[in-house]
Order: sequence, then C-alpha cells, then structure tokens
Amino acid sequence: MSIQLVPAPEYQGNAGINAMRGLQQALAKALQAEDWERVRHLDRICVLLIDRVISANRDDKTTLVRALSELKGVYAGLIAQCQREVILLQAT
Repeated sequence: MSIQLVPAPEYQGNAGINAMRGLQQALAKALQAEDWERVRHLDRICVLLIDRVISANRDDKTTLVRALSELKGVYAGLIAQCQREVILLQAT
C-alpha cells in the first residue's frame, strides 16, 4: 500500500471558474430536487470557494467578474425558489 499526495486545487483563471461552475451545477441540481440539506451544505462550501477564487485572482478582475456573475444567477434562482416555498407554507 502506498500513499499518494493529491495536488492542491488550482483556483486561478479557468480552473477557478470551472470549480465555481461545478458547484453551481450541484447547487442547481439540489435546488431542483428541493434537497434543502444539500443546498445548505453547498452554500457553506460556496463561501469558502469564493474566498479562494478571489484570493487566487486578485490581479485578474475579468475572471472574478465571470465567476461571480454566473454564481449570481444561481443564487437568484435559489432566492426565488425560497420565496415560492414561503408563499406555499403561508397558504396552508
């Protein structure tokens, strides 16, 4: 049995955008399935990922804008879904 080291994730440039997109897809899937526990878990991960992408791309504002703009759309959907859920709960 041997131990293999896993390289540290890269968050600079396209690697950071791809990491954000992967998280966005998982978040959208959890939202669609109304898996609120998973949504909460991914939301906590998202905070950490955003910090790492921002740190890795401080000198590349274009990458930051792309990554955060795409994420904004996912969170807009999440907020809209939460508002619908509240309305449904209030109606019952």
